[in-house]
Amino acid sequence: MATISIVFPSSDGASFNYEYAQGVHLPLVLDRWGESGLEKVELFRGVSSADGGAPPFLAVGLLRFTSLKHLQAAMTGEHAAEIGADIAKFTNVKPVLQVNAEMIE
Repeated sequence: MATISIVFPSSDGASFNYEYAQGVHLPLVLDRWGESGLEKVELFRGVSSADGGAPPFLAVGLLRFTSLKHLQAAMTGEHAAEIGADIAKFTNVKPVLQVNAEMIE
């Protein structure tokens, strides 16, 4: 299993349309990558920092794929550009992406 974390840092002037992200973007991601090993999509709204201050991130997304191979194929496949371009429709923040592999002991 592999995931990609997508974080949207907070900053002055940053905007994020949570309704569009949840109602339009996530269904688009599920539709385009659903048959490519995407198992689960989660979106979290930043509420606060651990000490109760302002959140360091407006939102965090997690996409879970059946394997690292499937994740990499989706990120470079035919729908990657469409999904990436749609991000500008709900935020002016450049997201930070990190690919993660599940740790097994």
